[in-house]
Amino acid sequence: MGALIAGLASPAAAQPDSPQSDERALARLLAAKLDDAAGIYLVNYNSGRYLQPRRHSTANAARVVQWRYTRSKFQRWKPVLDGKYTSFENLGSHKNLGINRASGDAGANAIQAKPAGDWNQDWLMDPRPYPGESFALVNRKSGLCLGISNASIAIGGQAAQFRCDGRANQRWNFYGG
Repeated sequence: MGALIAGLASPAAAQPDSPQSDERALARLLAAKLDDAAGIYLVNYNSGRYLQPRRHSTANAARVVQWRYTRSKFQRWKPVLDGKYTSFENLGSHKNLGINRASGDAGANAIQAKPAGDWNQDWLMDPRPYPGESFALVNRKSGLCLGISNASIAIGGQAAQFRCDGRANQRWNFYGG
C-alpha cells in the first residue's frame, strides 16, 4: 500500500483562517500528485476499502465499488484539477468517476464514464467535515457527497451519492501510488 501522504499543508497553514484555505491546501497537496504516473488510491475511511470499477471493467457506465487492496491499476485514479474541482480518471479503464445518468438524486450510483467535462464527473474535495487528512467528495452537479451505500464495509459495496451529513461512509482519504 502506498504511504499515507503526510500533512495537508505547511505548519503555517496547519490552522487555516477559513474553509477556503483548507480546500486550497488540499488542492495543493493533490496537485503535487498530478505528475505521478502511478496515480492515487481513493480509500473509504469507514471500510478501509479502495474504489475501483466493478470487475475491472473498462465499459462506460460500469459501477464503481469498494474492494480490498490489490495493487491493480483499476484502483488507481489520476486527479485532473479544474479550478477548485477535481476529476478522477481511472488508470485501468481511462474513464472518469461520475454519477449514473448525471442524476441529482440521493442514492444514485457512482459509475465510470468517458471523460466529457460534465459536472457530474467533477468533485470538490472538502476537508471541513473531518479531522486530519480526510475529506468529503462533493459532486459539482448535485452537491451531494460520495459514500458507500448502507455504510457497507463489504467487498463490492456500491459507491453512490448522498446528502452530505459527515458520516464515516462519506469520509475519504487518498494515498500515493
